[in-house]
Amino acid sequence: MIGPLDETENANPFGVFLPEVRDLLPVGHARPRADHPLVPWKDESHTHQWVDVDHAGQQLDRFEQCLRDELPGLLLPKERGHLIVVTGPVGMGKTTLIHRCVQRAHEYLQELSRHFEEQARPNLAPRPVVAMAGGYKNGGEEVSWDGRGNFADTQEINAAIRDKLVETLEEEFPGVSLDPSVTGDDVRGAFSSISKLLAQQNSVLFAIVPHIDWRDAGGEVRTNFLKTWLSHAQSRIVLFVEISHQNPRTAGEVIAGLPTNTAVTHLSLGSLATEDTVKFTEAARGGHPEPEDAPPLPAIPGQGQGPGPGPAPAQDPWRHADVRYLRQECFRVAERQRLAGGRVRVTAADLAAPTLDSADLGRASADPARPPRRPA
Repeated sequence: MIGPLDETENANPFGVFLPEVRDLLPVGHARPRADHPLVPWKDESHTHQWVDVDHAGQQLDRFEQCLRDELPGLLLPKERGHLIVVTGPVGMGKTTLIHRCVQRAHEYLQELSRHFEEQARPNLAPRPVVAMAGGYKNGGEEVSWDGRGNFADTQEINAAIRDKLVETLEEEFPGVSLDPSVTGDDVRGAFSSISKLLAQQNSVLFAIVPHIDWRDAGGEVRTNFLKTWLSHAQSRIVLFVEISHQNPRTAGEVIAGLPTNTAVTHLSLGSLATEDTVKFTEAARGGHPEPEDAPPLPAIPGQGQGPGPGPAPAQDPWRHADVRYLRQECFRVAERQRLAGGRVRVTAADLAAPTLDSADLGRASADPARPPRRPA
């Protein structure tokens, strides 16, 4: 039998509650996970767990500026929507960044709503609608494979994603008859009808396209996929697409293949540094700095030296880590402290940097029954 969760000061501060779980289970019976994308717009407990590591805060600010600049045009009929492309290595928090952007969009639209209410025009503020075709974890497994067990072609994937977005629209607008073209064979035409529906309901759709493992080294398939979704980004539609890479050059090539216009915003995540482990652990302590009795972080040979001859600076030992590993490591250390009955106080010096190659981190085992993605 599961006992009540420890909600005292000795609880593990690094665990992530699954969104909506605590609303379904008896009080105190929901258990946090060692790792899960943060969804702060849906679960308020996730908000304080978001940490600006790997300059993610700069990317979030860039999205907000884009939202403030582009929203007036997004609401106009016959204008374009917007495509947000989030790139970075596996496990670096791309899905969490997307959800954080959605939260920021909610906050901005609430601000706009208050502004219109002060002007006695409350009906002018658009309502945000969020559609997650790949669920909270943004997985693309359900839309990526056809009935024969082969990787679906891009057209089939697009249609499957569209169908999942339509399911959300049907839930958000009960009693509203959708135009038959919304579910027709012409997927681009379907998004045109969705755009008209959103205008009728004075809403803005923030659609999260599932993360698909394309496995194309050169990025051509990913570029073509993004071009397709750029055409789907019509008035009142903001699309988030997540693209993984292990080489930032690949991400640059994928984005460079898109048309140059203001309808695309690229948010990029890279690799961690030792300073990020300090930020992450301090955030769990409410922003308090490392305790004075904490052992110092191991020095990186060659750092802090002035110009001139000498040994080349060593690479940061956390360069091979990702945010997923960092959270899991913090959770593991905190659980050890909690179970020992002591005070839960994790510092950066308590953490062990990974020894795996960066290409191995965050990757799930490939399904041997499924062949690699064929170029489209």
